[in-house]
Amino acid sequence: MLKKLQSEVQSALVCSAALGRGSSFAEMKKGVEFFHRRWCHMANHLSNEPGASAVAKGHALFPALDKNQRLSERVFLNLPVRLSGAGKQGADFLEEGQTVDISRHGAAIMVEGELSIGQAVKIQRVGVSKEAMARVVGRIPGGSGGNLFGLVLLDPEVNLWDISFPSVADAETAVLRALLRCIACGRLAVSYLSEFEADLFLHHHCISRICQDCGGWTTWTRPYNQTSAKPEAPDEQGGLHPVSRHLLAPGTQNQRSHERVQVEAVGCIRHPTLGNEVVLVRNLARGGLSFFSASNYPEGSQVEMAVPYTSRAPNIYTPARIVSSRKGAGKGLIEYGAAYLL
Repeated sequence: MLKKLQSEVQSALVCSAALGRGSSFAEMKKGVEFFHRRWCHMANHLSNEPGASAVAKGHALFPALDKNQRLSERVFLNLPVRLSGAGKQGADFLEEGQTVDISRHGAAIMVEGELSIGQAVKIQRVGVSKEAMARVVGRIPGGSGGNLFGLVLLDPEVNLWDISFPSVADAETAVLRALLRCIACGRLAVSYLSEFEADLFLHHHCISRICQDCGGWTTWTRPYNQTSAKPEAPDEQGGLHPVSRHLLAPGTQNQRSHERVQVEAVGCIRHPTLGNEVVLVRNLARGGLSFFSASNYPEGSQVEMAVPYTSRAPNIYTPARIVSSRKGAGKGLIEYGAAYLL
């Protein structure tokens, strides 16, 4: 099973950058914090479109941390964007590009041209009437097919990506992290799933949750090949409005207390020197998980885990640390325990 899964893995991204001059102290401080918490990462399948590749193969360089210092979850997602602003010589420029990953506070964006660290640019979403001002906070070398830059939004209240991001403080109660879509209204949200929700989601590939836009319980699933906020087409036979078809009674929710969830799920692990590997996940809990691999991961090493993982939809990677290993799991596999960095 693992050999079949490993065909989905791409190599990782080398990243490093430094902030430049030309910003106020407050902006520089904000940029430094954003950069160090966000931009040292590896890439995975960056789009749900076949053959899409936005970064070069390589390995990541991210610092060993005792806790997760990210400002928000990062969603690995390709979205077409247009950058504009004043260039080095004062002349206006216009660049077409695409996001590599996005967060509540910014994005990693691939463009063909050059950008300057500290430069203020306007980000416009292609095909969507949304735009926001941002500042270039870092360059990530090693891009394939262009130059990769980290940008932070100047107004943190702007929802440029039409995705709802939860507070990272709520991550302590999460067993799974996934980008989900309400099939009634098309709302996209980074979602933290509890033990019971994770068990249901991994078995049925959907979950019932409250949708703020619909005003009730609706069905949510992963946005396979669709990352715009558009509802499903109405059922011609039933003739019902999508919201009516997918609203669920709150009594259908289970109030089970937290526990370890035994599953057989696909995950992806990313290591700074060993690269990416698709693995089989067997146990999930709020504090971490266990997985089976043929690779040797040193205990104490920092990794990033995406569970559930698929190459057909955006994935969310969470920092974790290898805390245990047990050989003899079967056919050369090693069972590892990983604790999330919360």
